[in-house]
Amino acid sequence: MNILVLSDLHIDTHDAFGIFKWNEMDLIMQIERIRELHAIDKIIFNGDTFELYKYTFEEIRKANPMLMDYFKDKNFVFIKGNHDIINDFGLDYIQICNSKGQTIHIEHGHNADLLNGTKLGRAIGRFGFSILKKMSHSQSLMNLYFKLVALDDQINHIPKRYNSIKYLTYALKMLKDHDVVILGHTHKLESHHTYYLNQKKRYLNSGSCSMGRFQAIIMDTETLKYELIKESKDSIKKQFQQTLKFKNQTYSNQQIITIS
Repeated sequence: MNILVLSDLHIDTHDAFGIFKWNEMDLIMQIERIRELHAIDKIIFNGDTFELYKYTFEEIRKANPMLMDYFKDKNFVFIKGNHDIINDFGLDYIQICNSKGQTIHIEHGHNADLLNGTKLGRAIGRFGFSILKKMSHSQSLMNLYFKLVALDDQINHIPKRYNSIKYLTYALKMLKDHDVVILGHTHKLESHHTYYLNQKKRYLNSGSCSMGRFQAIIMDTETLKYELIKESKDSIKKQFQQTLKFKNQTYSNQQIITIS
């Protein structure tokens, strides 16, 4: 089975306070392109799909009717993150076992974080966002907020080995019982290999699909072979244009052959 794992979309209402930064149709087309290209059987949204610290689910649903309808696909699996843990649907984690007995454990990863892994920490986070939301009328404050968000998302500002050590440690503990552990939460696309009792183990992080980016993991659950996907909005648009141009040329050639 081929799976696509993506996380941290933080779907919002498309106001100035949100960090989703995706047009609904653009995101749907991108997911479908990957789905078709790699023959994906199941798509796993690994937490923080919805930004419920800042908005209600009803507000998000009304602002994204196409996405909400698209998400009804029976081959989509939703896992809860710290930002959407109060969601009525979704799993805490998912485990996949292949024919060789190898297991893949997928969860959002916020339980490794003391602040986000507790009810008190999440309550503090929601309170902080409620204050920010009230201040969102100020463009200067919003500019400062987004600069801080962008700074936090730039992995090159802090070496990976320091920035993600607690999540790596958290994953290593679970790798004693599983062959692959996939987390999200950090917004950092990562891949690490190690060995335990002479068996190869893998820790992967699915990165983030917020701020208009598309980062994800494709994995064959039988062979455990995987691919990391990292694309920007601009590169995605170019691929769409090239695909559309190719299809138009193909259709045009077919028409000429048919007429003759």
